[in-house]
Amino acid sequence: MIPSVQSFEFPWSLLLAVSFLLAAGLLHRLARGTKTVMALRSALTSRILLGIGAVLLAVEGTFSVSIHCSAFFAAYVLLLLLSLALVILDTAAKHGRLGGILSHLGFFIILWAAFFGAPDVRRCRMMIRQSETTSIAYTDKSVLVPLPFSIRLDRFDTDYYDTAPQSPKQFRSVLSVDGERMVTAVNSPCDIDGYTVFQDGYDSLGGDYSILLLVRDPWLPVVFFGMAVLAAGAVLLLFGKWNLKVTLPLTAVLTVSFTLLSVYRINFLTLMPALRSWWFLPHLCLYMIAYSLMAVAVAIGLAGTFRLRLPDSLAHGIENGLMRSSSALLVLGMLTGSVWARQAWGDYWTWDPKENWAAVTWLVSLIHIHIPRHHHRWRLAILLLAFLALQVTWYGVNYLPSASDSLHTYGTSYQIPSN
Repeated sequence: MIPSVQSFEFPWSLLLAVSFLLAAGLLHRLARGTKTVMALRSALTSRILLGIGAVLLAVEGTFSVSIHCSAFFAAYVLLLLLSLALVILDTAAKHGRLGGILSHLGFFIILWAAFFGAPDVRRCRMMIRQSETTSIAYTDKSVLVPLPFSIRLDRFDTDYYDTAPQSPKQFRSVLSVDGERMVTAVNSPCDIDGYTVFQDGYDSLGGDYSILLLVRDPWLPVVFFGMAVLAAGAVLLLFGKWNLKVTLPLTAVLTVSFTLLSVYRINFLTLMPALRSWWFLPHLCLYMIAYSLMAVAVAIGLAGTFRLRLPDSLAHGIENGLMRSSSALLVLGMLTGSVWARQAWGDYWTWDPKENWAAVTWLVSLIHIHIPRHHHRWRLAILLLAFLALQVTWYGVNYLPSASDSLHTYGTSYQIPSN
């Protein structure tokens, strides 16, 4: 949580959030013609802010430094939100494309709710033994949290793979909450009086206790609404104008190749419980298609730059369409992953190294989209930078200093995270 906003809990958080919206609206209405407002909503400012965000996330994703907890990051998010708000209001006033408006609006709602709602989020854990009853949890800083209900662990169950008796297939806790029976399992949390209870871990040696994660996030519905709006905008912007005869076969081959290489390191015979979700397939496929489209865009961009059998204007037109489609699929992949992460680990964004680098790839692709078409060299440079970020996201993150902190470094075996 950002220290500068930590003390602004409800109702102050809501008051600040609404005040920000009113201030942005008044600024657009009363000062839209000033140089400051025009600069804030310009494409240049958008590129600069996206670039700053990409750099900050790249540093955090590489070295596991908590930049997102700093006051500087808080100021950056506020400036990004203000720029987004002005762009949305200006685009809507000019009756711009619906896909663009929804994409900007969805991104804004997610950031706005996550930022101003952060002080109201409560995350605590409970280590509970069988037949034990408690109404006390604890935070990561060992601060005791009294709960408005009591939990009793009636039974803890673990399912193992027949082919690997030591590898858990699923684990769950059967609870009694104020006398009512409830069950929480990996990827299947339960809701109790404003809290969502996740199966976080267990005593893997003796099976003596279960670890529960309890999360209260009253702003979550707003975040999910923003995700739905952003997804709708991405779908509307999905298909650009690109030559199907050239790109479709290449995309299909690359998608299959990327998918096979991506799942090569995952042992499906002993798939960890967190990966046993129906979100796995759409999340993976969306990313693999996005990666393939970007790879084809790089090839065509280079071909157009060196005029290898493709007219310059045709190459740049196809490249632009491919990157728009890739960017839309990248954000859809992130959104499905966020919903999945919420079900599995209790948070839609954990600042995990792979998550950060996925966001870097998307932000750099957005910079490419915001560069005018006649700046061919800049567009190619940013395209190559996005493709480089993609490589780090795809497999390079396993070799970064932050790899040991990632939930996404899957191998042939795994450990239950104790958190």
